Amino acid sequence: MFVGSRLPHGLEIEHGGETIVLNGANVGYDGNNPWRSGAAPDSVDRISGAGLTLLEGKQADAFMEWFELSGKGFGPVKNGQIFITDKRTDAAKEAQNLEGETTGADPVDPSKDLPKGVETDTEKKG
Repeated sequence: MFVGSRLPHGLEIEHGGETIVLNGANVGYDGNNPWRSGAAPDSVDRISGAGLTLLEGKQADAFMEWFELSGKGFGPVKNGQIFITDKRTDAAKEAQNLEGETTGADPVDPSKDLPKGVETDTEKKG
């Protein structure tokens, strides 16, 4: 099973005696060698802004239990930041479908995303 995560830095889950590390959207990022134009290239571990992780055996079973529990409350499972597919191609399609949607963990642009009445520090000085 493939697990896609749109969380920026992934997630480490301990459940059922297993430690499961999910790749995040920034998997493979090297601050000393930033991606051109700010866009992350697709790789084995990432596609269309989602980190991909292959889970098998006991880890897959433990993850499915965690996924079922986590989907009942508010969080990354319920709002679609973490998803499951059987094939890598299906994970790629799902990631592409979700690519334009905000996750709540997206960067904020202070010039246009601040609430009314809130100013940035540079605006106060200017």
